[in-house]
Amino acid sequence: MTDRLKQDCQKLIDAANYDREVLAELEKSGILFEGYNPKMRAVHEENALLLEKFIAHYGWPLPSQFGREIHTTAWFIAIHAISKPNLLRSVLYILEQALQLGELVAEEYAKLFDRIALYEGRKQLYGTQFSPSPQGWIARDLENPERVDDRRARLGLSTFLEGKQECGAVDEGFGGGGFISVADTEKHDANFLEFLKEVGWRKNE
Repeated sequence: MTDRLKQDCQKLIDAANYDREVLAELEKSGILFEGYNPKMRAVHEENALLLEKFIAHYGWPLPSQFGREIHTTAWFIAIHAISKPNLLRSVLYILEQALQLGELVAEEYAKLFDRIALYEGRKQLYGTQFSPSPQGWIARDLENPERVDDRRARLGLSTFLEGKQECGAVDEGFGGGGFISVADTEKHDANFLEFLKEVGWRKNE
């Protein structure tokens, strides 16, 4: 690995760490679910530009070539770039091809597939995306829930319940964990739908 590549990889790592810092700040302040925070969006979009430049220069950092840390860091930045539909779709295609070639990217592929499906108004297949609700953390719009573990097993993933625990989507009693009111859920959904239309995930009807 050249010095230039090492520096560019470190930039991705630093960018992802800053994303986590801002997320922690918003969680601590209690405003994380009050719409897409402008500061968080700015971080995501700036990081997306950094990732796009990296991909243009080096290609996607496959685990077998760049190591697992850089691959998962790039994926972390990509899946958070929710205002960039073309970037997420292109990364999904890359991961799909990599999966077929035997790269260990199944978990990242499944999570990105499900996220894009929900943003486009389709059902998720692998049950990787959880949302807060009056009933706690739930995997919304899950295709044939009774077959989700079969689909996950074909990718070599853990069970749906194990995946939920791994994501930290654990309910901690009424009023905690992923519990939010019906009114807040409806407000969040309405605002997020407008965002999806704004950035091109959905068509304005």
